Amino acid sequence: MADTSTQGQPEAVAGEPLDASALDAAAATGWRAVPARLAGTVRVHWQFSLFLLAAVLLRIVIVLGYPPIMWFPDSFNYFQDAVTHIPDEVRPNGYPFFLSLLLPLHNMYPVALLQAAMGVTMGILTYALLRRRGLPWWGGTLAAVPVLFDVFEMQLEHMVTADILFTFLVTVAIVIACWNDRPSITAMIFVGLLIGYATFTRTVGTPLLVVILVCMLLRRVGWRRFVAVAVAGIVPIAGYMLWFNGTYGKYALTESSGAFLYSRVSTFVNCEKIYMPADLKPLCDSRLPDQRWPSQEYLWANWEMPPYAWQKTPLMKLYGGDNAARFTPEASGLMEKFAKHVILTEPVAYARVVRDDFFHTFGWTRQPDPSNWVGNGTEFRFTNTPAQVVWWACGPVDVKIGCTKATTGDAQAAVLNKQLLNWLGPSAGQATAVRPWAGFIEWYQSFMYFRGTLLAAALLIGLGGVLARWRRLGGISLLPWLTGLALILIPPMTAGFSYRYVVAAVPVTCLAAGLAFARRPGDKSFRTWVTDDLGRYFGRSVPVNEE
Repeated sequence: MADTSTQGQPEAVAGEPLDASALDAAAATGWRAVPARLAGTVRVHWQFSLFLLAAVLLRIVIVLGYPPIMWFPDSFNYFQDAVTHIPDEVRPNGYPFFLSLLLPLHNMYPVALLQAAMGVTMGILTYALLRRRGLPWWGGTLAAVPVLFDVFEMQLEHMVTADILFTFLVTVAIVIACWNDRPSITAMIFVGLLIGYATFTRTVGTPLLVVILVCMLLRRVGWRRFVAVAVAGIVPIAGYMLWFNGTYGKYALTESSGAFLYSRVSTFVNCEKIYMPADLKPLCDSRLPDQRWPSQEYLWANWEMPPYAWQKTPLMKLYGGDNAARFTPEASGLMEKFAKHVILTEPVAYARVVRDDFFHTFGWTRQPDPSNWVGNGTEFRFTNTPAQVVWWACGPVDVKIGCTKATTGDAQAAVLNKQLLNWLGPSAGQATAVRPWAGFIEWYQSFMYFRGTLLAAALLIGLGGVLARWRRLGGISLLPWLTGLALILIPPMTAGFSYRYVVAAVPVTCLAAGLAFARRPGDKSFRTWVTDDLGRYFGRSVPVNEE
């Protein structure tokens, strides 16, 4: 029931409006009460607060060890998009929108600190939702630990990359959607807006609005709430597509989906064993599949993998060394046609590589792919030598920012180099390793990360929670579980495996695992399903447990 009491509120004389000064006084009193309320919350949840303090301290150590923030090759594209405000053909501009709000500060520390705050907030929201749903403090804390302490999530937090913003948007949306069984219309609008923004932050989020709509239908939240989340999700996506069309004459989020799908099928297709139309044959690779680069590298490679490094790749032969030429409508369209033809011709082979990449996620240790390229190379680890400015942003060379190769003849590199210096000063915002802090983080990194096998366990526990509520079509657990599954499965289907992509699935998967043990009225828990329902099914005599 709504709280209709007037305790703590200024009184009004019947028929007369409240005096403005009385309202101001009440507001001031409310603000002064915030520290006391916060202290009270910390006292009530003191066990979790200790974990939270440790997580914050770790992030402070990371900022001290690698000031101001780490970069990798995609970071420079994000930066340039934030400066130019031109839609990117390869990656959508959701993250550059975020960067453009902070670049006027001419400092990368605010980016690092805000992204670290996003990571901590996801841990708090995980704990808060699970406590609301009836879990004890240790249950909520256990589900939040991977979000708060996984070194590879913290490394992405401390990098100029879209991953953490995307993960934050999705996690907040899922928490809001699961806070109540029938969220308010306002809450549904927020969910839609967050998922809409996430969709043009990383294209892996494209199916998530559909996932949410399906789950809302199954939860029977009502047609007004369903329409609210649908419209709120579609509007920002449609607005972005209109903006993209204004530059490229096409309603889309990017021009790269065909190119990435071509890279995906390149890992298994053998053109000599299938029929290939004449217009697609130039995209065929004469090297056998096991002699090619992994899918995440194949799209960018100009030369074949050693020992055939003297041979050009099909994309190098067709479009030369300028990667931008591989993302024109004509090139991407041809690659998409090639990929779809291969998938339809060899669906079993395609399913096999997707399966292999999916299960590769769940290994106990991070196993390197050929040449250690995919998601677990030095670009996605804390090292003694953080990556510096890439060569194609080094014209003219400025030794202060780690450039090692002159590209003074490259006009585009010269422009990007000038933008870096103008916005971020002589250091161009590049990270340096500072001892002893960096040494501590490198040691911590050697053992404190969320193992793939534990992620598999969380996924299976979440599935158990969904099955336990089969009469309610999965109940409250279905949405975070399906979202986590989608975020793990979509990259192997559309581009290829990377440990970096898996991090986005961790918060919602842990939420689903925690919700499997929810004990709210009318919500049967995974524990109850195992002890009662399956016990009765196998003939064990147990009392009926009505939740």
